[in-house]
Amino acid sequence: MRAVRLRCDYLETPLGLGNVKPRFYWNVSEGMTQTAYRIQAFRGGEQVWDSGKVRSSSMTHIPYEGTELHSRHRVIWKVTLWDEEDRPGETTESWFELGLLKPEDWVGKWISGNYSPKKKKRYPVDCFRKIIQTGKTVKKARLYATARGIYDVSVNGNRIKDFVFAPGMTDYRKRIQYQTYDLTKYFSGPIQKTEDPADKLSHHTLEFRLADGWYRGSSAAYGVTNVYGTRTSLLAQLELEYTDGTREVIGTDDSFDWSNNGPLRFADLKDGEKYDARRTVTYEKKAITVNAPKGVRIVASDNVPVKEQEHFKPTVIAHTENHIVLDFGQNIAGYLSFTVSGELGQRLRFLCGEVLDDKKNVDLSGIQETRPAKGWNQMQMVTKLLGKELKGDVDVTPHQEIRFICSGQEDHYQTSFAIFGFRYVQIDAENYGEKTIDQILKLDRVGDAFDGETLNSAKTGAGAHDHRPDSEPGIEAIAVYSDLEDTGSFRCSNEKVNRLLENTRWSMKGNFLDIPTDCPTRERLGWTGDAQIFFDTGAYLSDTASFFRKWLRDMEDAQYKNGVLPAVFPYQGVEMMYKATGTSVGWADAVYLIPWKYYLRYGDRRILEASWPMMKRYADYLLGHLGMKDKKEAKANPFDAYTYEKGVHLGEWLEPEEFRDKVYGTSARHPEECTAYLHLTMEIMARIAALLGRQEEKETWQKYAKGARQAYDHLFVKTGTLDTDRQAKLVRPLALGLLDGEEKRKAQNRLKQAVENYDYCVGTGFLSTPFLLSVLTEAGELDTAYRMLENEKAPGWLAEINAGATTVWENWEGDLSQNHYSPGTVCGWLFDTVCGIRPAGENRFIIEPQPGGTLTFAKSSYQSIYGRIESGWKKTEDGYVFSVTVPGNVIAEVILPDGVIQECTAGSYQFIVA
Repeated sequence: MRAVRLRCDYLETPLGLGNVKPRFYWNVSEGMTQTAYRIQAFRGGEQVWDSGKVRSSSMTHIPYEGTELHSRHRVIWKVTLWDEEDRPGETTESWFELGLLKPEDWVGKWISGNYSPKKKKRYPVDCFRKIIQTGKTVKKARLYATARGIYDVSVNGNRIKDFVFAPGMTDYRKRIQYQTYDLTKYFSGPIQKTEDPADKLSHHTLEFRLADGWYRGSSAAYGVTNVYGTRTSLLAQLELEYTDGTREVIGTDDSFDWSNNGPLRFADLKDGEKYDARRTVTYEKKAITVNAPKGVRIVASDNVPVKEQEHFKPTVIAHTENHIVLDFGQNIAGYLSFTVSGELGQRLRFLCGEVLDDKKNVDLSGIQETRPAKGWNQMQMVTKLLGKELKGDVDVTPHQEIRFICSGQEDHYQTSFAIFGFRYVQIDAENYGEKTIDQILKLDRVGDAFDGETLNSAKTGAGAHDHRPDSEPGIEAIAVYSDLEDTGSFRCSNEKVNRLLENTRWSMKGNFLDIPTDCPTRERLGWTGDAQIFFDTGAYLSDTASFFRKWLRDMEDAQYKNGVLPAVFPYQGVEMMYKATGTSVGWADAVYLIPWKYYLRYGDRRILEASWPMMKRYADYLLGHLGMKDKKEAKANPFDAYTYEKGVHLGEWLEPEEFRDKVYGTSARHPEECTAYLHLTMEIMARIAALLGRQEEKETWQKYAKGARQAYDHLFVKTGTLDTDRQAKLVRPLALGLLDGEEKRKAQNRLKQAVENYDYCVGTGFLSTPFLLSVLTEAGELDTAYRMLENEKAPGWLAEINAGATTVWENWEGDLSQNHYSPGTVCGWLFDTVCGIRPAGENRFIIEPQPGGTLTFAKSSYQSIYGRIESGWKKTEDGYVFSVTVPGNVIAEVILPDGVIQECTAGSYQFIVA
């Protein structure tokens, strides 16, 4: 028996870790049951911890308990396991390295461009350079860097892509992440000499570029700029350790060369880049030092990095002499890389978008908002939020474009500081020369018929990036997202269901860039509701443990003193809107729901302990705002003290249009949704309090959970409001535990009727869609659930597939963003019901597959924190064959459709049910 998949604080070999007491994780291979473990830790060859032989089957959340660690310490840790016969196995090892843990570890100074920024002006990218001379052999090189803005770094002309869009997204007023880079290979290679033969030193060029990013770039749906400040700045230090044991630290200061006259004339995360290939950076001035941000923590991200991922080649779908439209076959969040050969000064525009108009041009109308051309003031923002027209000169946002000026030679370009949501790219030559667009883009062959005819049909599907069209421009799209490990796979006999899963996975990729966003286009904000709804589905698809741990820290930073959370975080301006909607049920409840779901998924009690203060602050705020808005209604309600509706609420957001009330969204009253969620969240608070040993508080939360249920029964059950075809009004009380006995049975039957009356289409919105198929399954209506899943009529999941979707749409009508992961939360049902894989505590799973629909087979695997577990089934002439694989040191309770229950330990099993 041996330990495999060794992790430290959920990360594989983390460099620059910010925790001096990290926890260890592993899976078990080549054995049945782990009966004991031993962890040994070493630093510089010296042992700093030996746990001894610990009698335990635990393989997660094992805390380091050795000698105190400090900044920069690198630790090798080893694990030995004992099996069920008390035999020790092979020792395996891994490592972690700590980053800079104290403010005094930073010797570098914050530096900025040598100019005075004005609030309403946008600036080119800042470029900084330091020539580093060394006369010794470098043993180890570490770079620590961060910025107010986003930065990248190059060494000797090699761009380091360990973390793209560094330092990542946080509230820059409270916390800024830094990155740690291992640059040893760049400094320990052959000595780079100058032309001077007497010069015996090695010369290395360290360069940084600094762009606006989230700090002062275009933010939210309305393109607000300068959210955190008008001056961007950089902090970095390079630490060189030589083979002779000496050490040198080079920190940013005013000795760094600077200029902003390079080719990147404009760079905005959403609006795009302007690149003049005729220019080269001169570094003609020096950087200036600026004050460090007061009260701001500089911290390690302790998260997976953002990286470049899949590369896609396009198909030409429309073409004229100076105009071309490309289809990359997959809607992504990412950017472009291309080679062009235009005439000197020739201008090209690359417009990126998710959809095309009737003329096969890129159409951004569904994602763009107007904004004042000279920037926002408060009165203009109020006008906008009231839905009124802005006066004066206006612009739109986001632009999602690259404006490129050719050098007259062959130019190579890759986007650096912008990211777009797109499948299509429209390229226009804005000033004409002798070269046509296909010559500029170096197309090998463009075919005979232009005139808007399709030369190569667009190809969709998970493998779209593998195809090569007949006409292939020198351009590719690159997906960019947080480097989450894929942990879940699912396949079945219905290829459209398989495509739904992949669409959901792609929407997750497109919206998981250091924070979970709603869409990669219009808003690109960390909406609380989207994240809590999708948490379990996302955790099946990818290892999200470190990602959501980071976002919970963002949540803590975002909470106001009175306990209220904004609806989006980290902060991105437009506070009057996002603070007002922050208390919306289903959104604000992320404060409880994400830590609770995290605990159930990963067994991490520490997450509950760390999150408890902010959960309680919001719960206390909530209890201070109970009661109905209308005083007469409140007086007539015997359970008014347990009824909730005050504040601004989004309600059952984005139901199909035919089910929406005339007064909709934040303009409507939502006592039904609010009181239902009050019951759910108080139940969860009571459970968490019990786990944390807070008995008195547990009783308080139980009292309010019980009272909210009584209020719901009085206001909505006994009044007959559940006799409706509105699916959401039936799904919610069933899903949130508000009904039992005869009332529950009646609601289940009425839900089935409502689904049938709607021809098995989806009639729920934002809050209830995640529960829809599970509620039907629990009601004994598995056939109805399958029929809804496989229904190809709109509104429904497969209707989007038939319409050519490669990601999940924001709404059922498909006229808003084409890339929102939250409706794809249905894919959790494929794992936990179709194949029946459900976590059930430490080292335990329930496997309860439930075949149905037209499916003849289904199979899934899930690389959990405890190991890789697999479940599948196949329909035969005589019944079903079920296959289950259980990893080492795990027990799975297998529940078959015929009622047979079997407890399985490590191994592969097959069951036949007639």
